[in-house]
Amino acid sequence: MRQAVRATGTAWVAFGWVVAFLAAHVYWYAGGQLGRAGDLPPLVPGSVGGWVFEIGVVAAFPVGAAACLAVARARGVPRRIAAVVVWTGAVVLAVRGGAGLVDDLLRAGGAAGGLTGMSIADVTGTARPSAAELWSGRATDAYFTVGALLFALLGFRCRTPQPTRATPP
Repeated sequence: MRQAVRATGTAWVAFGWVVAFLAAHVYWYAGGQLGRAGDLPPLVPGSVGGWVFEIGVVAAFPVGAAACLAVARARGVPRRIAAVVVWTGAVVLAVRGGAGLVDDLLRAGGAAGGLTGMSIADVTGTARPSAAELWSGRATDAYFTVGALLFALLGFRCRTPQPTRATPP
């Protein structure tokens, strides 16, 4: 029972993370500037690869939210499918957030190309970004990393509890 309660609480926190991230994207595409570093990519990609990427990103919001809700409500999507979605999300978010943080750290430490080989001008769109632009990018990378940790924790918690052996008196 305690495992189910912990999984439910973690699922609701992860669901909140997804909703907050979706809300930020809606705000930015509506023209909001707060917390955004640089220009957003166009809403209409210019290549097949761009379309595949955009469809994957857009699909991640409802799929991630549905997986969190499935674990929180313990019905609907089978737990194993929810676990696969949750673990996939954790890996994707960890790669994106972790790579971004390592890239930021390398660049801040003096490695001009960071992890990606891109200059600060390539990343931010200007050779002399403001502190707000730099910290906005770092906060975004950290937010991805927090999401990865939440989804990994949810992945551990949404495992089917194993029956325990009764201990003799």
